[in-house]
Amino acid sequence: MRMNQKKILYLTLIFWLLIFSGFIAYKEYTLRTGTEVLLKTLPVDPRDLFRGDYVTLNYEISTLDMERIEAENSYFYYSDPVYLSLKLENGYGIPKKIYTTPPKNELYIKGKVKDITYDWEAEENTIKELRVDYGIESYFVPEGRGIEIEIEQQTGRKQIDAKVIIDKYGNAVVKSLLIDGEEIEF
Repeated sequence: MRMNQKKILYLTLIFWLLIFSGFIAYKEYTLRTGTEVLLKTLPVDPRDLFRGDYVTLNYEISTLDMERIEAENSYFYYSDPVYLSLKLENGYGIPKKIYTTPPKNELYIKGKVKDITYDWEAEENTIKELRVDYGIESYFVPEGRGIEIEIEQQTGRKQIDAKVIIDKYGNAVVKSLLIDGEEIEF
């Protein structure tokens, strides 16, 4: 009886170690094989009592103007997956086209629709803007640095950018933050 309990304990530990290792391997794969892209950001909130200092990042590509960006489809719903193809201009990822399925042979970032703004004045209630989350909206920083970064952004004195790595499947990982083009050393 005692031997079965030990086996169950060991199997449970191995199971959780495999899950944890898989998560790390997934992020590491993206960092090693992906394309580096700069995204313009707007930090929002630097603190979490339980997890420490972090910056919540609001990207320029988080709000997609459907009148300015070409879209494969004009109908989207809350929680729909979207794939935003990007063109690189001076290292920055600029929106090119919105897809409902992964595009072939293009750099793209995968996201999920979080909010939809409609143009109520149009004949048919067309979508005006999509609010999209890409899974890279939080970035943890050393204690005390979150407030500093937020203040620099809110005063408008300095440009905060995120250096993001995007793999061939559209998965993104924040590699670092840049203030006025200089990578922040932590």
